[in-house]
Amino acid sequence: MKAIVQRVLSSSVLINGSMHATIDQGMCVLVGYCKDDDTSVNIWLVEKLLGLRIFEDNHNKMNLSLQDIDGSLLIIPNFTLCADIQKGHRPSFFGAESPDKAEQLFQNLLSILTDKYPKVHSGVFGADMNVEIQNNGPVTLIFER
Repeated sequence: MKAIVQRVLSSSVLINGSMHATIDQGMCVLVGYCKDDDTSVNIWLVEKLLGLRIFEDNHNKMNLSLQDIDGSLLIIPNFTLCADIQKGHRPSFFGAESPDKAEQLFQNLLSILTDKYPKVHSGVFGADMNVEIQNNGPVTLIFER
């Protein structure tokens, strides 16, 4: 699993030109599943996301979590994160999980997150999406497991 986590002032996803989901302050997370991933990666990711202290306190120190600020999550499926670009100029997606299994993993992630936190929004697996991200900081982290 690979994920790009961005601290945002706002983020949204449009599908076919229509607004599908939007959040204010929180995190936009692009997540891709690689071959042989299983649900354990989701459990790990959820714990990291909900406990990650990347929001500033009154002293401008990154000491607060998403839960501390009552922020929102926008989770976007993104298989291209598992691309291999070592050879040539065209990405290889051999390392990405199959669409069926990746979709099951993505739905499992959403299920775990929504059971633990109320402010979860998402894109749609397999859809052609336009994602708008107003990165705050900028704070961008790369997660791999």
